[in-house]
Amino acid sequence: MSTLEKTITLLREMPEQSLEALYDFISSVWKSQSNNVKNIEATSCDAPISKGMEGFKILQSFAGTLPADFDYKKELEEMRTEKYERFN
Repeated sequence: MSTLEKTITLLREMPEQSLEALYDFISSVWKSQSNNVKNIEATSCDAPISKGMEGFKILQSFAGTLPADFDYKKELEEMRTEKYERFN
């Protein structure tokens, strides 16, 4: 039995509400994949960098800018205390 036949058999056994949710999911995956293919086809090596990629590169430039003695746990605790102090 092929994958298609197995899928059809399973779909016939599923309740209608589950089918609607499954259809929505498959539809969104299919649209996402077709958009990705179109974007890949439209993009070439010579194309200018998009605004999104430029923003991403700016964010990457901040990586590793914390001081060597930065205490993450201490900072986290201070921020939590500041944020939730009024609830205590």
